[in-house]
Amino acid sequence: AVFVALAAGCDSGPSDSAFITACLEEGERGANKMMRREMGVKGEDFCKCGAREARTALSPVARQAMVLGMQGKKAEAHAIGEKMNEKEQAAFMKGTTEIFGKCAGKVR
Repeated sequence: AVFVALAAGCDSGPSDSAFITACLEEGERGANKMMRREMGVKGEDFCKCGAREARTALSPVARQAMVLGMQGKKAEAHAIGEKMNEKEQAAFMKGTTEIFGKCAGKVR
């Protein structure tokens, strides 16, 4: 968690390894675990794909919000989202949907 906070201070946002770690941890909790199992999503492949796609599709700030959300830090993620302008928020929502679609389809 400290590494993610340090990475957030950089212009590049969280590292791919921080994204992958948060994604894997999220995939082991409750509804996410069941959904991924039902969809045939393989955690590590999905998370590696997600990290690559997020780096391309999302701003560093949006990736940070996404990582915090995956870590269960919803209030912190929401606070970052509140600071985004309308265009950034729309890009974040579109990007997360596209990332899931691309990555879930690749790992079935």
